[in-house]
Parts: sequence; C-alpha cells; structure tokens
Amino acid sequence: MDPSELKIRQIEAFRAVMLRHTVTRAAASLHISQPAVSRLIADLESRVGFALFERQQGRLAPTAEARVLFEEVERAFVGMDRITQAAQQIRAMRRGSLRVAGSPAVALDLLPAVIARFVERHAGIDVNLLAHSATTVVEKVASGQCDVGLIAEPIPHPAVKSERLANAVMRCIVPRGHRLARRAILAPGDLSGERFISFPQSFDARSAIDRVFVEAGVTRDLVIEAQLSQAIVALVANRAGVALIDPVTAAYARQRVAVKPFEPAVPDHFYIVTNASLPMPVVAHAFCAEVKEAFGRVIADG
Repeated sequence: MDPSELKIRQIEAFRAVMLRHTVTRAAASLHISQPAVSRLIADLESRVGFALFERQQGRLAPTAEARVLFEEVERAFVGMDRITQAAQQIRAMRRGSLRVAGSPAVALDLLPAVIARFVERHAGIDVNLLAHSATTVVEKVASGQCDVGLIAEPIPHPAVKSERLANAVMRCIVPRGHRLARRAILAPGDLSGERFISFPQSFDARSAIDRVFVEAGVTRDLVIEAQLSQAIVALVANRAGVALIDPVTAAYARQRVAVKPFEPAVPDHFYIVTNASLPMPVVAHAFCAEVKEAFGRVIADG
C-alpha cells in the first residue's frame, strides 16, 4: 500500500470512532453524517487491507490491528495538536520572540519600561533588548538581526523603513538648587556664561543646539563634551554645568536634575525602524504600537 493513498479525513473518522465508540457520536464530533463516517471507515479498511471494527451488541469494537494503528494515529495527532496550540499561542501573542535594538537615549529607560509592561501583558514572549549607536541599530534591523529599532536621529538606509514619532523638543537641565532651577522657562540668554555640557560636534543635536545660541548671540562656556544623554545627566547632577538633552532622557532624570522647558524650541526627532523587505511579526506590530503610546505619554508629560 502506498502511504500517500491514506486520506486525512479517513484517519480523522477512524480516530473519532475509536474515541467516541459509536458512529453517531463520531459523526457529531466531525460535523458530518453517519453514512459519511461509515464510508470513510470502509475506505480506510480497503486502503490498509484489514478490518478495523467488528459489530458487538450494536456497538463497534476495534480489532487488535485497529488498536495498534490507533497508537500511531494518536502520536501523529498529538503532534498536530501541539502545532495547533503553538499557532494559537502565536496568534494570541502568548508565544514567540521579539528582538529590539535602541539608541542609548531610549534603550536605557523608555524601552525597558515598555518591555516590562509588554511581557506582563503577553506572557510567553521572549524579548531581547540591545543598546547600540543609531547606525548599528539600523544595520541590525536591515540585516534581520532585530525586528524593531528605535533611534534618536535619522539614519537613511535602503533596507529599512523609518517612521518618525510624535514631534518632540529638547529640554534644558540644570543642577537641583541651581539659580536657574526656579525659572519656569529658560532661554539662551539665561545660560550666558554658564558652563555648558555639549554633545560632540559630529552629532546632529549639537549642530541644532549651537545654531540656537549663535542666532541669539549668546556665548556659552563649552567645557565638557559627552556622547550619551545619560552621561550628560550625571555631569549636570554633579554640578559640572548645564545642558540641553533629548526629552526622553530628561523625563526619566527628574529625580536627579531640574528639567525645564527651553525656548526657542529645539526640535528632537525619534524614529521607529523596521525591515523594508521582511514581513513584520504580529508581536512586533503590537510592540511598536506600545512604543508610540509610551513615547507620546513621555512627551506630553514633559
């Protein structure tokens, strides 16, 4: 007998009769008629070359051969049940993995907060969080090593899609107890002569900040440069100077420094990046939605 001759519907009918013990109950479980079940069983017996059931007092009694066959059928159906269960879990976001990469400005506070809530809602999802430069984040998404990236500066790449998040502006941070900490809003003139902690000159943020002060004709005392917003927060908290930083880092730094609105506004943009050619996993779609919501709350609170 060619195994390919066996039909899945015949096996399902056989299994149903073995489990339900009557053609009537087997038909009901399969949502087909009793004659259809009897025909499927007869076809299966013809295929395998031996009897599967005998009539005993109005009931179907499985033959010894049927019991041996049923053991193999159950093994196969257990595997199918596991596949079905896995598919259900994946669809319900109760099983799977998510690989996220972010620039330090978002990977150190915002993303951990989002991930903590996400895994609480979706038990069974494994999350891997990486912190890298924006360029490396984009490369990892482009190569398929990460599902989602969140970056604090635009990095064009033909293999990724970039979606800009809600408009945001930088915040001014000063040491707690500093004379400027009592001001409601700070402007370039307020920082004249203050020791100023800057991003490196290669950063887009540095260019935007410098332009505001040049246009205002204000001179700062540029004494320290630091790459990471978190490092700048630590320097300000230790009274090394004042600074302008991204609103996400500022939102999580309020216990360490005084955070103030700054005018004129210095725009600061954040982007979600995903692979342009690979289909986005369902879990990644849901995660991106939560990132957008959390980012919006942070900006609004600021």
